[in-house]
Amino acid sequence: MYINFECIPCTINSYLRLAKTGLIPETQQEGVLRRLLKFLSETDYTQSPPALGRKLHRLIRELIQNPDPYFKIKAECNRMMLDMYTKFKKMVEQSPDPFDTAMRLAIAGNVIDFGPQHQLDVMDTIHGVLNAKLTIDHSKILKEDLKNAKTILYIGDNAGEIVLDKIFLKAINHPNIYFCVRGGSVINDATVEDATLVAMDRLAKIITTGDDAPGVLWETASQEFKTIFKKVDVIISKGQGNLEGLIDLHQNIYFLLVTKCQLISKHIGVPMQSFVVFRKIIPTRS
Repeated sequence: MYINFECIPCTINSYLRLAKTGLIPETQQEGVLRRLLKFLSETDYTQSPPALGRKLHRLIRELIQNPDPYFKIKAECNRMMLDMYTKFKKMVEQSPDPFDTAMRLAIAGNVIDFGPQHQLDVMDTIHGVLNAKLTIDHSKILKEDLKNAKTILYIGDNAGEIVLDKIFLKAINHPNIYFCVRGGSVINDATVEDATLVAMDRLAKIITTGDDAPGVLWETASQEFKTIFKKVDVIISKGQGNLEGLIDLHQNIYFLLVTKCQLISKHIGVPMQSFVVFRKIIPTRS
């Protein structure tokens, strides 16, 4: 996927939301905004959104001289979700279909995007996903694929959200899972430190993309990631950023997400705010 002009106001709004947190001193906010606008006026629009995000957030971190502006936000997200972990676990254990419930919790976790939501907002979304019809639902195929898979790659998205990914991994209950996070700090995306904090290493081998793009960026991903990506039987990809980077690759990928962007929604043919388990059909070669 390439950058669309509609990505530009979204990008600026992302910066404004960061500024409102107070993480950028008020005296710097105008200067940083002017630098970002200059950057956006000169950037290459044939790159993917994760590639743009990688450059943009590197620039923000450089300008405010903070290697991880979202550190406290991520910590709060992780703590909030860990505090509710027992409640989520009981939901799955008491469900007539633990796999489906755990999968839906993982999808609902995709609302934890940029900063800690109020607990009620998270729970409202969770209850909504638990009771909603998925707009695209390839979960039965996913479940069968997972049963037959020798190796699985699960690509995480945000801090906090990964607590619900952990519950889904427990339900998958597979002995050979790789759990992938970002190779460096970017926005509130999960890193090795976040995955270790929620004890993801007890269920999977933690790897990284080897990169600090807010989504998988194939051209700058590490060789380790590419090797694992190519050899596994099933890939589960969480969130919009990963979808933007992976949608054009020919691999057995299932995209789990809440659509929060009109362009993403249009690209996969669903309304905004859709709950999705989407397997891209791999074209056969003649």
